[in-house]
Amino acid sequence: MIGAPWGALRSRTGYGVGMSGRLRLGAYLVAVGDHGILLARIAAGYPRAGSWTLPGGGVEWGEHPEDALVREVYEETGFHLRDPRFLAIDSQVYEATGGHTALHTVRLLYTARVDGEPHVTEREGSVDSARWVDLAALDRTPRLDLVDTALGLAGMA
Repeated sequence: MIGAPWGALRSRTGYGVGMSGRLRLGAYLVAVGDHGILLARIAAGYPRAGSWTLPGGGVEWGEHPEDALVREVYEETGFHLRDPRFLAIDSQVYEATGGHTALHTVRLLYTARVDGEPHVTEREGSVDSARWVDLAALDRTPRLDLVDTALGLAGMA
């Protein structure tokens, strides 16, 4: 498992209130089925390139999180989501280290049924591959901590 380039602060006590940094809101899909879990590989040139993560990404200004989820999942997997269901919120604060600004990520997790083989539709995006990963092979798969967090929140860890 690969974390952020910052040291994670997993406290829910309000640590960092009043600190300056960057806030990032994202929407992500937790899709687990007969084929395993649906993951997307981070492309070269992006932080943690080669690692696998959940399909999804940043919510743009003025965009509804479910619309962002549908857009991002299509770009990264080719799947058209219908009726996504809210699962949970994950909130992490990462300290500023190594030249990085402190980062607060708020990740909205959704579930939805998807079938078929994924394929990336966005050219030169942050993801270069998408596939189903067998849950038994997950320990041998380089991945972001978000994958394990999401599986835990979904009761599948």
